[in-house]
Parts: sequence; structure tokens; C-alpha cells
Amino acid sequence: MGEVHYMISEAAKRVGVEAHVLRYWEEELDLPIGRTEMGHRYYTEDDIRLFHCIKDLKEQSMQLRELKTVIPELKKAREQKKKKLAEMEERENSRMSQTEGQLVKAQPEVVDTDKFLQVQSFIGEALQKVIVENNTKLAQEVSHTVTKNVLGEMETLFHLKEQKEEEHYRKLDSLIRQQQQIRRESVKISPVGKLRKLLEG
Repeated sequence: MGEVHYMISEAAKRVGVEAHVLRYWEEELDLPIGRTEMGHRYYTEDDIRLFHCIKDLKEQSMQLRELKTVIPELKKAREQKKKKLAEMEERENSRMSQTEGQLVKAQPEVVDTDKFLQVQSFIGEALQKVIVENNTKLAQEVSHTVTKNVLGEMETLFHLKEQKEEEHYRKLDSLIRQQQQIRRESVKISPVGKLRKLLEG
């Protein structure tokens, strides 16, 4: 089964914003959104998850220009999450295949085919249910960890930005003070300054 695609109205509804907001975010953040042969935008589950994340961060008073620097980190985290989920699914499928193989070996050579197929089907369904439950739980855990890590990184980046701005303003203040001091001293020394002082006195 192929990847599910959503048109902009459906995607906007799923994110909980207006369609024009998705278009605005897409343009401002340079997001690579897919298009149909007719040129219409379409969105994947990954795109919708990314928009949810953007919406959450904006609700925490984050500006789009700040988000633009964070998006690569979010994408990286999302790719890591997808990779982990794919690896877990592969391990589960491998384990299921081994278990089914062991069950087949354990059956006596002469068996009732119908009963064997029923048992195999029952075990397959049970294992599939366990895999789905495990994947859901693991996906939630991975999502929580990734979100926590990204927010931690963002906090560090904002802290560094604030420190740089503080240092910049401190240097600017120092330069202004030096300039004022130089002007005061030059007024004291210059003949015009002396004349002005005499006239004022």
C-alpha cells in the first residue's frame, strides 16, 4: 500500500489551522511540499506531523525566523524516529518469522491441514496484534524522547543567542562610552573648547 496523500484543506483540518496558514508556513520556512501533476499541493503524514510540531512551537511564542533554524533539527529527529521504527518493525517481523518457523517444525509430519492453517492463522493474528501494540508503545516512547531532546537543544540555542546579544550590547555600550569620553577630553583640550568655557564662565 502506497503512502497516503492529503489535499491542503484536509491537511489544514488535521493540523487545526486555515489552509492559508499552511501555505504561509511552507513559504516562510522553505518546506519541500509535494505537488500533483496538476500542480496542487499534497501533504503526507510526515508533513502533517511537522506542521503539528510547528504549531506547538508557535504556541510557545516561537517566531518563524527562529523556527527556520530549528526545522533541520526537527527533520533530523523525525528521520531518526522513522529509522528506529523501521528497525523495530524489521526485528519484530524477523522474530515472528522465526517463531512461525519453529511452530511449523514442531508439528508432527502427518497433520490435519485445515487445523494447521487455523492454528497458524490464529498465531499470526496474535503475533500481529502484539507487534502493533509494541510499535505503538515504542513510537510513543521514541516521540517523547525526540521531542524532549529537540526542546533541550532549542533551549540551549536560545540561551547562546541571548548571551551573544548581551555581549554585543555590552561592547556597543562600551564603545559609546569611550566615544563620549574622547569627545569630552577633546573639548577640554581644543582652543574652541577653552573659548567656549571662558564665554560660558
